Amino acid sequence: MLFRILALILSAASLSLAADIHLSPAGSISTPQAARDAARAATKPVRILVAPGTYPLTEHLTLSAEDSQVTWSGNDATFTAGKPITGWQKADGGLWKATLPDKAWTFEQLWINGRRATLARSPNKGYYHITEAVGAGVFPDLKENMNFHAFSVAQEQYEVLKSIPPAERDHVLLTVTHAWAVGQCRIKDLNDETLAVRIKGCSRYPFVEFEPDQRWWVENFRAALDAPGEWFLDRAKGEVLYLPLPGEDMTKAEVIAPVTDKFLSIKGAHDVSFEGISFQYSNHLYPAEGLHDTQAATTTQGSIEIEDSARLHFTHCDIAHTGLHAIWFKNGCSDSTVNHCHLHDLGGGGVYVGEIARPADERVNHHITISDSIIQHGGRLHPSACGVVFTHTQHCTVSHCDIADFYYTGVSAGWNWGYGDTASRETTVENNHIHHLGWAYLSDMGGYYGLGTSPGTIIRGNHVHHVASHRYGGWGLYNDEGSADTLMENNLVHDTWNAGFHQHYGYFNTVRNNIFAFGHTAQIQASRNEARLRFRYMNNIVVWDPASPLLDGGEWNWKFFDKTERGDPKDSLVFRKNLYWPTDGKIPATLTKTHFTWDEWRKMGRDKESLFADPLFEDLAARDFRLKPNSPAEKIGFKPWDLTLAGVRKTDPAWRDLAAKGHTYPTWDTDAKPWPAPPYKVDQNFEHAGLGTLGIRGAKYTHENKGESIGVTDETSSPITPGSKRSLKVQDAPGLSKSYNPVLDIYPTTWDTPGTFHAEFDVMAQPGADWFFEMRGKNLDFGNGPYLRWQKDQLAASTDGKVQLIKIPAGEWFRVSITASTGAGKWSLEITRQDGTKHAYPDLACKPAWSNAGYLLFSALGTTQTAFFIDNLKLEQLK
Repeated sequence: MLFRILALILSAASLSLAADIHLSPAGSISTPQAARDAARAATKPVRILVAPGTYPLTEHLTLSAEDSQVTWSGNDATFTAGKPITGWQKADGGLWKATLPDKAWTFEQLWINGRRATLARSPNKGYYHITEAVGAGVFPDLKENMNFHAFSVAQEQYEVLKSIPPAERDHVLLTVTHAWAVGQCRIKDLNDETLAVRIKGCSRYPFVEFEPDQRWWVENFRAALDAPGEWFLDRAKGEVLYLPLPGEDMTKAEVIAPVTDKFLSIKGAHDVSFEGISFQYSNHLYPAEGLHDTQAATTTQGSIEIEDSARLHFTHCDIAHTGLHAIWFKNGCSDSTVNHCHLHDLGGGGVYVGEIARPADERVNHHITISDSIIQHGGRLHPSACGVVFTHTQHCTVSHCDIADFYYTGVSAGWNWGYGDTASRETTVENNHIHHLGWAYLSDMGGYYGLGTSPGTIIRGNHVHHVASHRYGGWGLYNDEGSADTLMENNLVHDTWNAGFHQHYGYFNTVRNNIFAFGHTAQIQASRNEARLRFRYMNNIVVWDPASPLLDGGEWNWKFFDKTERGDPKDSLVFRKNLYWPTDGKIPATLTKTHFTWDEWRKMGRDKESLFADPLFEDLAARDFRLKPNSPAEKIGFKPWDLTLAGVRKTDPAWRDLAAKGHTYPTWDTDAKPWPAPPYKVDQNFEHAGLGTLGIRGAKYTHENKGESIGVTDETSSPITPGSKRSLKVQDAPGLSKSYNPVLDIYPTTWDTPGTFHAEFDVMAQPGADWFFEMRGKNLDFGNGPYLRWQKDQLAASTDGKVQLIKIPAGEWFRVSITASTGAGKWSLEITRQDGTKHAYPDLACKPAWSNAGYLLFSALGTTQTAFFIDNLKLEQLK
């Protein structure tokens, strides 16, 4: 370490003796490339003094080994990869237009007076929703992995895509959310029969698996230009069209479009510094085959890229209005810093260190520090981008940064799923202010996110708050798969959508001397129970509203591991000396929603010397977490720290004020909420559903691959509706592990509250088939709700078969119509035979305890090679 410090001092001293080269817009050296070339010819070290002004980049500046030992020092100097668009004129429909000087100039970003304008999109706010997967035969040459290539959408949304002129369609972008990532897709083909969209290339993740009601939207076509602030580039005409915001004067507006995607590329250099330079307005064009992120936007490049370089330093720099990450340290970098820099309005993330593939040991990035920097308003083109992401790195640090307004994680560290060998170690995340993340856009995220084994990692002194996920996983501190030997201490975490601390699974992590407050769904979460010491939770203060539990999950997550082997601990968790305080002052009846009283928990040996007591914060409602004198926190060994250290350093008040401009989000309470799924409703005749698919929103089934299947077929269909050609086939088979398999599980996403529900379908069974349909609740209790079974030609309405209705022979189609209200203790049924005969049963019994219809199912109870068929399925909540 001493040698490393001396080397850095000597390097700085040598650079201070540099010769000077003057770069000026009006000087003999007027471009960055010319300054670079002059520095190459000079005796090193050398300094390039950049005069105030704007320096256009029509291509990015490249530096290599011969550009080492150079300091670029500027004052009010801007390197811009953007170019003004002028000559705006009024057009029809309130639009303004400008003709480009060159039709070949293409871009997918535009800035009006420094504001990133919205590329024409539909819908203007919120999302569309995928309806179902695509089966075999929809696109004839697509024979496997169909759900990586195609999906179906609702009729009205399909018409939006169908109406896009062919000349525009190649440039249209579909963004599909995949929980923690997105697929940004180009259209390859459309199928009118199944309302299906085939994308170019292949998605990283399957469609219609990770998210119910999977969200998507479409951008970059002329017809979508219908909301103020939107724009569109007509490539055929070479015209930019824009619909101004109220009060926006296009005769005076500064309009800038980018011309190149990078400012700077450095490879093989050492001892290069950039001081006081502003880099602005870089491009990004999505690839023709689309862009499919794995996680953390690591498939995205950097506006500044550095590779195989040492002692690269960015100080007092501004990087803004980008299409990519601000800075990307690719493999082979070391001893470099990003200090006191302002990174904002970013297409990607702030600083990306490492690459996806693990490098050879000698090229692992190490000793890279991001400090005292403002990293705000990112992920504008690549939503899963992070403020800072480390992949395979060692001895890297992010400290005293203000990281805010991203759609995913604040700081992500590590790139190894599980306990396998890893290059990552000793990451330090210290004294950062990390806040206003997620915006209910993506899931499986956190203020800090650790992935895989990274010994010696320390998360200390951070202030993390306002983290909101879409469906799950808006945590404060999050140890994901295989996180090990991580210390989390002296962190203040509050107002998170899920628990302030969550560990998926990991080994010997320590969580101590933190303040966790106001997790929305819980305060502490542990997902996988393992026969190892998962984590130690000590000397923490935990405060919450009693509407939420202390612990997330069921009994299994927190019970003793009951299959220990020699050397395994009976208890995989250590809880000791913590201070708990629900705001009503009452010890909760159970620590999870359903299990573990405080006494039961203590009898397990957990939370010895822990207390339930008011910590005596200065002003809990105002989120002032300073402790008053005589706080009981002292009794548990809690050691207060200076909460104001988190964020950019106090030594520069103006810098603190600039960071504070990104602290206030007036729309947070309304916008940072999950976008509502459309009301659950099914009206499916399967005529547009692909063969082999389920064709039902929110439906799935578990495969045993023993000859059973569930899928749309054209073998038969219901004659009750003339013209029908397809139905859903439930194929049973002998030798299945469960007699009730296969089961068609249907999860109505918005039926989780009391109400009146209607289910209607046509059904026909082959000889030997045996099936039942049931409306259960989300708690999955068998036999609570309406139940209908057909067996050996007999239709019955009770689980024991005693409530027999009518006989209907195998091979005959009939229609079932069920209406039921929760809590009523009864339901009504109408049967319509194939010949039109009707049978009504208005007062069939169910249990008053049935409280919602969050789970419906069709189960095949036969044990032979037989099938039953479903057609004209309707599911609806009436009130």
